[in-house]
Amino acid sequence: MLYRRLATDDFAVDLKIGLNLGFYRTFAVPAIARVLAGTGKMTTRPKVRAKVTGEMMYALIHHGLDAPRGQAVIDALVRLHAGLPAAEEDFVYVLAAFCVTPLRWIDQHAWRPTTRTERDAAHVFYAGLARRMGIDGMPDSYAELAAWMTRYETERFAPTPEGRLLLGSTRSVLADRFPRPVAPLAQAAFGALFDDRARRAFGMRKPGVPLRWGVAAALWARGRWMRRRRAGTFDRS
Repeated sequence: MLYRRLATDDFAVDLKIGLNLGFYRTFAVPAIARVLAGTGKMTTRPKVRAKVTGEMMYALIHHGLDAPRGQAVIDALVRLHAGLPAAEEDFVYVLAAFCVTPLRWIDQHAWRPTTRTERDAAHVFYAGLARRMGIDGMPDSYAELAAWMTRYETERFAPTPEGRLLLGSTRSVLADRFPRPVAPLAQAAFGALFDDRARRAFGMRKPGVPLRWGVAAALWARGRWMRRRRAGTFDRS
């Protein structure tokens, strides 16, 4: 499966970072933030919750949606989300955030951008997950999903106490996803990893120009180092 290769080989670290950034974006949606804060799990044991979520996602990626292990995870996800006070499009948004955010991060900061075939493979994976979970309304292509996600965020992102609480409780989780040498930078420059729309919803100040430039330079240098390291390992055919 092509998406598995992206997640475990070509962009193993970057896809994990992107998945975390995607999960943070769900905190900016008031309806989703209320549900997540209401369970108490994300605020009292954020690293445990993040680990469980990550294990479930990577079980689906490693084993596939139709393998026995994948089906067991999907059944567990359906049980976990049954009865939650969330609209259908909110569930679609969560899947969109997991699909689109990592690929946008990769395109901007990894050793190479994704190809159209890879983006389509990511969409096929999450559309298949939506179908198996009984979630309707998933757009029919990656491009349509990305455009839908942008419209949804423009309409729905808003500051809430729950969103800020969730962000504050879980921000250390993101630093754990970065390679050890740059993890302290990720923690210090947390706000620079988000766009203006997300920062407004979280009540964050826009970082100063020196910090934004410093983060951009560090990510550029990392991408260049990885390109040299991976030279000759990618065949677009």
